[in-house]
Amino acid sequence: MKVVLLFSLLLLATSTAANARSYNTPQRSKVLRRAVLYDAAIKATAARYSVDPRLLWTIAYLESGFQPEAVSRKGARGLMQFIPSTGRKYGLVTIAQLHDPLRSIDAATRFVRDLSRQFDGRIDLVLAGYNAGERAVINANNEVPRYRETRAYVARGLSIFRRICQGAPLDPILTRRAGVAKKPIERRQAVPSKAQPSRSIYFSP
Repeated sequence: MKVVLLFSLLLLATSTAANARSYNTPQRSKVLRRAVLYDAAIKATAARYSVDPRLLWTIAYLESGFQPEAVSRKGARGLMQFIPSTGRKYGLVTIAQLHDPLRSIDAATRFVRDLSRQFDGRIDLVLAGYNAGERAVINANNEVPRYRETRAYVARGLSIFRRICQGAPLDPILTRRAGVAKKPIERRQAVPSKAQPSRSIYFSP
């Protein structure tokens, strides 16, 4: 996969008229800069567990906008937004581990792999399971649950995933403004300080 596909994902995801009013170019540039930091980690982890990195990029964008310090109003934390109970299943036991982007990416990749196995590779059900939990999908007879939030999440995720798979062109102006990361995130950068969770931001794409 090329980094240009990741850029395309983010640009396309925020290019609708509705989003344009609330998500301007400087904000998108910040997302691009953050996304580049985790590009190599996402691709390497995806290859390790045989997961499509484009699906992980889609989820990372939807969940936190690539912000490892993000905390949702429901208590989900980190780059891939794990709630503590699900996080523990994948080795994210402490607050620091939930906010560690490399651990979060690894846990999310295994979670997506498990969801894909559970639901025969159906992207819509993988997204639904990530958002609402696999039990909610099973209880809905292996269909997208009738939760408004989950249906909106799946619809947006499918749109982003399909567009990035098409390899839409990159916006050169926005790319110049975003800049290019000199090197990927490193382990010493990945673990947030103890003070970081208290400065957590709330992300709602």
